[in-house]
Amino acid sequence: MFNYTDKAKRALIGLSLGHFTLDMYAAILIPLYPFIAQKLSINIAAISLVIAIGHSVSSVLQPVFGYFSDKLNHRIFMFFGMIFASVFVPLGLKAPNAFVLTICLMLGMIGNALYHPQVTAMIKDFFRENFKLSQALGIFLGCGTIGYAIGPYLSTYIFQTYGEDKYVYTALLGLILSFFVLVFVPKLEKKKFKIESNFFEAIYEIITNKACLFLIFITVIKAALTMSYGTYIPFLLKEHGYKVTNIGLLVTLFYIAGAISMMLSSKLEKKTGLKGVIVWSYLPLLPLTALFIYLLKIHSPFAPIVIVITGFFILLTAGVVLAHAQSMMTKHVGMISGIIQGFTLALGSLMLIPSGMIGEKFGVPYILILISSIAFLTSIYTLKTKLID
Repeated sequence: MFNYTDKAKRALIGLSLGHFTLDMYAAILIPLYPFIAQKLSINIAAISLVIAIGHSVSSVLQPVFGYFSDKLNHRIFMFFGMIFASVFVPLGLKAPNAFVLTICLMLGMIGNALYHPQVTAMIKDFFRENFKLSQALGIFLGCGTIGYAIGPYLSTYIFQTYGEDKYVYTALLGLILSFFVLVFVPKLEKKKFKIESNFFEAIYEIITNKACLFLIFITVIKAALTMSYGTYIPFLLKEHGYKVTNIGLLVTLFYIAGAISMMLSSKLEKKTGLKGVIVWSYLPLLPLTALFIYLLKIHSPFAPIVIVITGFFILLTAGVVLAHAQSMMTKHVGMISGIIQGFTLALGSLMLIPSGMIGEKFGVPYILILISSIAFLTSIYTLKTKLID
């Protein structure tokens, strides 16, 4: 199907398996947070703060670990990233209080921050030709998204079948796979150049590149879209009488549709270029969102189909934008990967603060219309800009 060398195939399979595993662990506690909050006698606001702190640590640290992975020609970040995530996230269920839970989540998310920047930079090393790089990154990112979608369902099954006491054994899967990935993925070749820039010089080089800065902005919008839809769609579905199991299934399908679009986006890029992918991703979101809200209002059975299609378009840009950003920053591949994958997520998450206020006062549909309108305007600007082809 894909014309890759054997070495590149091994790298893509191993790193994608690791990404699937890591993102699965990032999501396994999601359906158990109400149980954890009840056990620790803390309210929704407190558990939300704990979750926010844990995930913010990963987002902020990714560019930092990306910088050091650029300077270090070793797979140590990849290996210990999987170890940290697979051990400390399941341990969160056994936390005796909110402080220990926060520490467990922080250490687990540090695993994410260790893994993502170095591994996406490794994909760049094995797939240097731009189309193949976009294709490979689409597969890699898609596997992570599928892992994130499956994690909550797998977690619930294990918890209900084996109970809380046995839940910590879920760490064994990640530990085994971390050693498998370390052995299976080919070793890195020696870098042809040495990174002389310090951390702040590297940041300056990135933010003074206008085209790269534009791609970072595009990714912030994608992060805001993903966070907003992932957070507020369940509230909207619940308002219209959907059962919890159906809501969970729709959220999973939403992310799986996005994973499929990541894997297919390089084919669209080949026909339309990077600018075309961004426009095709963001332009349809406003009409799709308006249609979804209307169909929910009239209790149409087609509403779930529309939201799954929306998930496909939201995540369409992920692989190709990351590939082009890496190609622009060849000496800081790990760092730009950390910014694109991690730090932009933190910035996009800030949208939840004002949007939550809007939703509280006017209702959830207004949040979705607002964020999809921002995406629509972004697509119009993308058509006119000369920063990218």
